[in-house]
Amino acid sequence: MDKCPRQYESYQSTLTPALLAKAKEQLHEDECTRDPSLVQMREFIAKHPQIQRCRTDALFLLRFLRARKFNVTAACEMLENYLRCFQQWPHCFRIKDPFETYEKLIDAAYLVPLGYTSGGQFVLLYRPACLDLSWMRPAHVMKLGAVLAECYCDEEELQVGGMELISDYQGVTVANLGMWTIMDLKLLMDATTKAMPIRTKRVHISGLPRFGAALVSTCLAMIPLKNQQKVVFHKTTDELKAAVDNSVLPTIYGGSLSLEEANDRFRKRVAQERDRILLINEFDLDVTMPSPNAKNSHGAGLQSDLADEAVIGSFRKLNVD
Repeated sequence: MDKCPRQYESYQSTLTPALLAKAKEQLHEDECTRDPSLVQMREFIAKHPQIQRCRTDALFLLRFLRARKFNVTAACEMLENYLRCFQQWPHCFRIKDPFETYEKLIDAAYLVPLGYTSGGQFVLLYRPACLDLSWMRPAHVMKLGAVLAECYCDEEELQVGGMELISDYQGVTVANLGMWTIMDLKLLMDATTKAMPIRTKRVHISGLPRFGAALVSTCLAMIPLKNQQKVVFHKTTDELKAAVDNSVLPTIYGGSLSLEEANDRFRKRVAQERDRILLINEFDLDVTMPSPNAKNSHGAGLQSDLADEAVIGSFRKLNVD
């Protein structure tokens, strides 16, 4: 993994005409913005003193450019935060465990990719009640999330269409929620909003018991207002069914998808993508070196503070449209 290869891969689009139009309308992406943006990001990586090893292929960099609507400075900041996750919190994001561990996590079916809606959104199901508290911890949730992201985030349909998350709290116990510390929640919220290059379009929260309201309120307080406004609460399964494309909604919620088949597809996909997933262990950000200053699109300085960055959840604040 060379951060400054002699020759970079050329980009070959797999987008349909409809997705190309959506990318232009929603993300400000076309041939005139894409190629120069890739050049700028590669230059950023090559010249960044902390970045030692990083992917530079187009599909990887487009994750960040599309997540930040081709604001190159914001995309570079997100990339740096992404690399910082693996370097500073390896117990949550590095894939060092035996792969059998991840197979057991997948078997629990607490995090299941369901597929794409007719509108092009990738749908992900999270079921905290399925966590086996005899050995599963918040780090396992985040690690399987990292595995899932590496499986699917190079898909251009996901990059352009974004993601819908279904958080189903039916059957959840106080113990399921109580395993999360404030520091765990802060790291998870910061990672998902400031480091992981996925455009979350909607979050559906269903079946939340009264004792879970405080935890969800705490999470919402940790994310920007624009992200809070994407969260929708559903009191009943019927409300959830009415809000989500039934073709990707499991039969247990009244849809037409087999949850077992969806989870089996995920299991096979992880096995298929194993080598690419393990590439994240090669990412290297030397946090002992000073980070360069940057300016965002509004000219405000983005200073690096290594002391603050050592604290859980301390990512640089971005001013992104």
